[in-house]
This record gives sequence, C-alpha cells and structure tokens, in this order.
Amino acid sequence: MTTAIVGAGLAGLARARALSARGEDVVLFESSERPGGVVRSEKVGGYLLELGPNTVRPTPELWRLVEDLGLESEALLADPRLPRSIDVGGRLHPLPTSAAAFLRTGLLSTRGKLRLLTEPFRRRGIPSGETVRDFFTRRLGPEVADRVVEPFVAGIWAGSSDRLSLEAAFPALARWEAERGSLTRGALADRRGSARSSRSRKRGLLSFREGLETLPRRMARELGGKLRLRCAVESVDRVGRGWRISQGAASVEVERVCIATPARQAARLVEGVAPAAAAALSAIPHAPLAVVHLSAPARAEQGFGHLVVPQAGRRILGAIWSSCLFPGRAPADRALYTVFLGGTRDPEALALADEQIVEVASRDLSTALEIPPTFEPVRVTRYAAAIPQYDLGHVRRIEALSRAEDSLPGLSFAGSYRGGISVGDVLRSALAV
Repeated sequence: MTTAIVGAGLAGLARARALSARGEDVVLFESSERPGGVVRSEKVGGYLLELGPNTVRPTPELWRLVEDLGLESEALLADPRLPRSIDVGGRLHPLPTSAAAFLRTGLLSTRGKLRLLTEPFRRRGIPSGETVRDFFTRRLGPEVADRVVEPFVAGIWAGSSDRLSLEAAFPALARWEAERGSLTRGALADRRGSARSSRSRKRGLLSFREGLETLPRRMARELGGKLRLRCAVESVDRVGRGWRISQGAASVEVERVCIATPARQAARLVEGVAPAAAAALSAIPHAPLAVVHLSAPARAEQGFGHLVVPQAGRRILGAIWSSCLFPGRAPADRALYTVFLGGTRDPEALALADEQIVEVASRDLSTALEIPPTFEPVRVTRYAAAIPQYDLGHVRRIEALSRAEDSLPGLSFAGSYRGGISVGDVLRSALAV
C-alpha cells in the first residue's frame, strides 16, 4: 500500500482522488457512515437544506474538478449581481462593492468616507502580529473596521476581527501592503493580473441541483472500494521508514499517510509521533455555530442575504436568503432562510434550547427584513467546533506542522485549518500533492 488518508472530508477526498489519478495505491479511512465532512445537504419536507457551507466560489481548481467529475449539467451558478446587505442602525444597507458605492453608502459618515480616501497615502504597518481589526482601522479607518469588516468576519469565519491574524487569515492583503504600499494599488494590480487569466472563469456562486454534497458524493463514488466508511483510525505510528495505521486489532502499513481530519482529531492521532504538531493542532481555537433554517411565505425580494454589525437588539451573525440564490430550495409558495448564531462573538447562543434559538433568529430576521415574524422552523443544527480561527498564534502553529512534515517524511496534514477555510481554499491545498 502506498498512501493512507485519514478523514473523508473534502480535503481527504480530493487528495485521495488526485493520488489515485496518478496511479498510486490509496486507501481512505472515514470513521462516520458518510463522506463529505461538514459539506452536507439534506431534504426536509420539500426544502433542500445546506447544513454546512451554502455556496462556494468556482475557483479554477474547483471548476476543473466539476468538469472532471462530469457535474457541469448539475451545477448551478447564482447571479453574481445579487445584492448583499449589512444590518446596522435599524435597517439594511446595500454592501458597497466599488469606490463610488462607498462614497454614496449610508453605512459610513462623511468623516468615515473622507478617511477612506486617504488609504493610498497611509504608511506601511508592522510586518506581522497585527489583527484584522487593527489593520483595517489603520488603513481604512474605524468605521470601515466596525461596519464592514467586523460583520464580514463574523459572517464568513464566525469570528471576531480583533482576534484574527491578518497575516494568517488574509495573506493577500498583507502582501498588497508590503509590495504595493496600499490596498488600493494592490487590488488594482491583482485585478489586472486576474483579468488576463479570467476570461473563461465562471462567475457567480456555485452549488448543485441536489446541493453541495453532490461534490463529495461523486468523488466518493469514483473512489469506490478505496474509500472505507465506518473505519475509525485509532493511532498513527512510525514503522521503519513507513507508517502503521491502527484500527483496534487491525492495521495497515503504508509508505505515506495524510491526516485530513479536523484539527483536534488530527492532534490525537499524531501525539505519539509528532507531539509538537499535536500540541499546535490542539491549540487551534474553533468557533461554535448554530445554523437555523426558517421558512416563510414567498416574497419578491432578491438578494444573497445580509450580515449584522454588532448592535443592541441583534443577536444573529447574518442570514443567507437561500431560496433567492438557487431554484429548488423551497416549495414554490415558500421562502427559505439560513440564519447563523453563535461564533466567537456569542458562544453562549449554543446553550439555548432549540425553541429559543428559533425565536431569536425569527425576531432578528423579521426586524431586518421588515416583515411579520411568520417564520416556521425547518431545522436547527449545532456545531460545537465549526470553523477554525486563524488567530495571532496561527502562523506559528502551521510552522510546527511544516516542521513535523519535514522531520517525518511521508507524513502530511490537510484541512480547513491550513491554507484557508473556504471550500476553494481547502481543495486547492489538498490538490497540491
């Protein structure tokens, strides 16, 4: 046996498929009864729910995978022009997506807009050790940090901008400042480079007719008997120049092993052979998250959804207007909303009963949309450790993983705690075999 991969989330599936395609003998172990990890689509009473990621950007690597798997006819692309909003000051404001829109927006005061115009002339900051909030406050001003960046971080990471490391979470922005001295000049340079290579790139947000779980299901089907479900790995040990994968009384010896489980499970598996890496993995904080699916009578609104600025009278992090994005998400006379609570901003939300979570989500959603609270609950899903947080210690932790890989040939790590949390980032990292 050449390679064993532990964990059949997207990272493990993609790595196994890539190695198999180049002729390696691969086995993929998954402790649960289904592949895909947090990518999970479920049909409930005429609704198609996404219990994990709701949409993904069709990056070049991801779209090539879609084509290779023969899934083009199943793919759906949401209109990239669908508006996004930010809930602040008692109403929804369109999210500015251009310099002109920032100058017109009601999100910022006149002073905040004038501060924004000075960005190209701001001095470079320290090269490392800066939080996302400090970086944007320094470059774009406190209003942008509070009213645009903070809700974005809460909506994408379920985190807080005053805890995330800029270098770890948004390396491109750190690079723009270091190389160009300005976010404006860096963005323009990247846009020119992207324009030359993006003529055939798909635009919009990607899903599938049967939900995002279509992707891991198809990869699993392609792997066939190389994927072993309900096979929990108990330990990973060094044997000579290879590795032993133990499952109780059974074991298999391989030349290489890739750990593609969530960080805390990965730490447990390698603590005997790579204690420094295990300590680093155990130290990665994760945000808790409650995902609430609500339905209501269909309305004529169009949009992606909205994010929420921390403010009195609001507890949710944001909402995706799911039935506005893709067809088939709800019955014809109903609308489906996916609402998020918790995160590092409000970890206590997960201690609420389901009825309380539904009540909070319904109240905040009806107030933001200015409609009666006539929502019906479809499902409440809880994640005690949903999204890894790239905090100020994250770069050092990832360096510890790299040192373990260098000192223990054949060992590698893959997952959303490394290289980005989006589906596209996870796939790109896993496919870099």
